[in-house]
Amino acid sequence: MSVVAAVRPVSERIASELFDRLQLLAAQYSVYTPVSEVIRPTRMGGYTPKHLQVVLTQNDPEVNDELGCPGNPPATAFNLLFNIRCHVMPSERDTTVVDEIINTFDADVVRVVTDASIYGAMWYTLGGFAVNAEFQTRESIDADGSFVGFNLPLLVTYRTDENNPYNVRA
Repeated sequence: MSVVAAVRPVSERIASELFDRLQLLAAQYSVYTPVSEVIRPTRMGGYTPKHLQVVLTQNDPEVNDELGCPGNPPATAFNLLFNIRCHVMPSERDTTVVDEIINTFDADVVRVVTDASIYGAMWYTLGGFAVNAEFQTRESIDADGSFVGFNLPLLVTYRTDENNPYNVRA
């Protein structure tokens, strides 16, 4: 294995940590939401939306000047928004109230990402790669004019050396 393949940028290590936490939902972490799968899409998509599926994507990182730090080299802070898209597409015969499914799914996602019994009180550092992480307001997802689920954004702030995005800075 090459050295480049063994080391990943801080942003990718954060994405991997978040993905691993969400994978617990597919491994029956919750008795309430039996998640079918958790995926990070390829360039071509590579998945078909289905009921109780989680799709993790990210926006482009934005520089956070207020949290940058002087030094040699200086640290650059970034805000990176992860979109945790949760598909809710029950069968037409399912009599469960859709809002109940959504509220429970939302709660299970928050719980698996923040579980202090697994990650400790500092869950928001995402394995020591981030300075902070906080959930944003839940958003409905509509496709082709019909409801297909919700997005639960997670804003993660992290720092790297200004000249080395592979090096985590406190």
